[in-house]
Amino acid sequence: MNKVLKISHFGAFGVFPSSGGEIPLGAKHQALMALLSKADGGVRTRAFLEHTLWSLAQPEQAKASLRTALSTLRRHLGPEVSKLISANRERVVLDLDKVDLIGSSENGSFMDGFELPHEALFSDWLLQVRDEPSYSSPRRRAELGEGREYSRAVLDELLPRIAVLPFVYRAPSRGTTPLGSMLSEELVRHLSRSQAFSVTSYLASRQFDPQTVTPTEVASVTGVTYLVSGMVHVRGREFRLKVDLQDACRERVLWSREYDGSLEDLMAGECKALQDVSQQIGQTAVGEAVRLVQFKPLANLESHTLLMAAISLIQDMRPNQFNAAQDLLGVLLQREPGHPLALTWMGFWHVMRVQKGLSHDRQLDTQLATHLAASALKVDPAFSLAHTLKGMISSHLLFRFDLAQTSYDLALKDNPNEALALLLMGDMRAFQNAPDEAVRFTDAARRLSPLGPQRYYFDSVSATVQLSAGHYARALALANRSLQANRLFPSTLRTKAIALELSGRGEEARNVVRELMEVSPDFTLSRYRCEVPATAVSSGREWTRALRAAGVPE
Repeated sequence: MNKVLKISHFGAFGVFPSSGGEIPLGAKHQALMALLSKADGGVRTRAFLEHTLWSLAQPEQAKASLRTALSTLRRHLGPEVSKLISANRERVVLDLDKVDLIGSSENGSFMDGFELPHEALFSDWLLQVRDEPSYSSPRRRAELGEGREYSRAVLDELLPRIAVLPFVYRAPSRGTTPLGSMLSEELVRHLSRSQAFSVTSYLASRQFDPQTVTPTEVASVTGVTYLVSGMVHVRGREFRLKVDLQDACRERVLWSREYDGSLEDLMAGECKALQDVSQQIGQTAVGEAVRLVQFKPLANLESHTLLMAAISLIQDMRPNQFNAAQDLLGVLLQREPGHPLALTWMGFWHVMRVQKGLSHDRQLDTQLATHLAASALKVDPAFSLAHTLKGMISSHLLFRFDLAQTSYDLALKDNPNEALALLLMGDMRAFQNAPDEAVRFTDAARRLSPLGPQRYYFDSVSATVQLSAGHYARALALANRSLQANRLFPSTLRTKAIALELSGRGEEARNVVRELMEVSPDFTLSRYRCEVPATAVSSGREWTRALRAAGVPE
């Protein structure tokens, strides 16, 4: 396709017709062309452009300024080149198929020396682009970490983004209270603990008026996928929270639900209502991703949709569903080559393949998972989830607890709220015959409210740890809750059978073992001794005897 326009991003910003010469543009028009030419597909919403380039103006004034700027820009570009820019009521589009982006970072940084006085949001965008390795000079890339492909901020690009607006307070009596803001801020903290979302900071969300702003306006400014809003009513010491979860880009309400809570529990930091909201949001995000993967061609799916669907399918015990997760992660790695988040989840797939009894070559899966963890850490040496994967390989597949301890420590140094690292640290301490410490770690992990499809795994591991501490009733309760979410996970069935047998409920234990043998027909005590680290300690040997008594073959 013939190019009719050239744009130089690096060094001095410039716009050139293919016929030769340079098109003189003012600072605002240069900024407008930079925003359009840097956008995916050359598409920006009007709301984003208005907010970024005229942040100090009133909304109607900003709309008028954008209309005027587009009209003037077209006049500067001339009759032929101006056809590359189209606009409707919602979006402005630059036809990038007919634009040649020339130059490289060897010519200088992105828009070197360019400034747009008094427009802080554009300045922030400009700094962010300049920090992207592909848009920075070799010296700047070295400062960022020797040319790493992904900064920590870019890790979140694969995750769906979510913003929580301040909840509107409603009360029968007059007066004001910070309760709505308090609940919103606490919900942000709950969501931020999960690896399922990139959560917009609450301070950023507070700039919007929840009673007047539209979801697309929030999406255009913050780039969010989901928007949470609602209102809170108070009666005495109780409150009722009405929550809406919306698809911000399509302005579609996914659900509206009500939750009741106690003000005392909220002030104590133990608000079950917010835990329930967080859990439901996580399940919805994963469900939406799986639905899209099932009904749309992969080429049209966003990367985070592929990731969320893959994470969900990794938890599935059906081989075809579980294997589909590997296919999705493969597509994701084609779209995002070398991305540490995609590499890490592919590594978890191999580990879970062994844990689910679906692996035909334990050693090969261990080697592949190890290679993927190393590849992720080569890109980002501090990435907590990759260190967690490395620890899981060391403890669950290699039985090298010394190496696992180092990895979990590094994960928690990077992110003290890495729930999976805390969970697996507790699991490892149980293997090392330190059950009380193990319980403290797993309890801390579950308090961090893991979202979506991983909840069953947190309950399953916690049940095993409670079993190691001799808390059979607690182990059974957690195992039953885990099985409600994933009734075919072999580890949970083993834990439940052992807890029943050691509680003197042999007949029930034998029934559970029959279910276990249907799920894992090749399971034997010999395999259990080889593949489960706990069998090396005294409690593990007791578990082996309990499984034998419940009917597991030698």
